[in-house]
Amino acid sequence: METAEFKKIVDEIVISNGMQKRGSYYYLESKEIMVVLGLQKSSYSSSYYFNLGYIIKDLNEKANPIYTDGNIRLRFDFDLNGKKTDIVDFNKVQNDKLIKELERNIKYYVSPITSIEALKNLILEEPVLLYQTYTCYETIP
Repeated sequence: METAEFKKIVDEIVISNGMQKRGSYYYLESKEIMVVLGLQKSSYSSSYYFNLGYIIKDLNEKANPIYTDGNIRLRFDFDLNGKKTDIVDFNKVQNDKLIKELERNIKYYVSPITSIEALKNLILEEPVLLYQTYTCYETIP
């Protein structure tokens, strides 16, 4: 698979699952939370990471934050060839497997997270996310 085909598949899946593309990032925005998805190219192979940031709007003043601005951040994990991984080599993954795994991640980590309460519930389900939590105390009045 070529890079353009890989990115086209990602665009189609992510956008069809409710996110909007602005520049190089994908956004799902609600009243309290902004979920930002970005692709990060590996420096060592034809692989990409899918990075996600949950931005709590009351704690962030940026108009167009990116995933690194997230109060909580994570990487999608993929079950490829019987192994869990957080990196996808587009030269080695089959289209249908990429689509299936990408949709699974979106349905779990993106679509239902539309409020602080939903984000709190996700953290309760996956306490390891607490290690990936960042709060900018400067913005808290």
